[in-house]
Amino acid sequence: LIVVSMGTGTSFVKVEGGENISHIGGIGIGGGTIQGLSCLLLKTQNIHQVVKMAEKGVIENIDLQIKDICNTPLPGLPLDATASTFGKASSNASMEDVAAGIIHMVLQSIGQSVILALNSHIKDFVLIGNLTKMPQCKEIFPVMEKMYQCHFWIPEYAEYRTALGAALAYTYK
Repeated sequence: LIVVSMGTGTSFVKVEGGENISHIGGIGIGGGTIQGLSCLLLKTQNIHQVVKMAEKGVIENIDLQIKDICNTPLPGLPLDATASTFGKASSNASMEDVAAGIIHMVLQSIGQSVILALNSHIKDFVLIGNLTKMPQCKEIFPVMEKMYQCHFWIPEYAEYRTALGAALAYTYK
C-alpha cells in the first residue's frame, strides 16, 4: 500500500510487508495550497470557513466536465469526470463555487498524482493528515476509486497518524 500524508504538501510512503517502508516522493499540493488560493481568491485563510463555503458550492459551475465537451462517456471516463479544473470558471462565479473548485482541485490532484504518477501495481492507498477531515473527501475519492479500480482508506484518527507513527518509531528504535 501507499500512505498518502496530506498536510501542507503531500508525501507518499510505500509499505511492502511489515518491514519494507520507503519514502517515494511527494507533491507541493495540499492544505497550504488550499490556504494560499483561498487567501488570493476568497480573501480568507480560515480553512473551516472555506470548507463550509465549499459545501454550498457547485463544482459543475467551476470545472469543465466530460459532459460539457462530449455527449457520450469515454471508455473509463464518466460524463461527470473533470476535463479541466477551473475550466468553466467565470468572473461571476460565487465564492462558494470557487471554494468548491479549490478543494476539489487539491484533493483530486493528490489522488490522481499517487495513482497515475507512480504507475505501479499498488491499488490501496491510506490517506492521513488533516485534509482527511474535509467532508469533500467522502465525495471525491470514491469517484476516483471507480475510475481507477483502486481503494482509498481513511483510518480512524487519520489526522494524528503521522504523530502516532513517529512516536511508535521512537519507541521501537
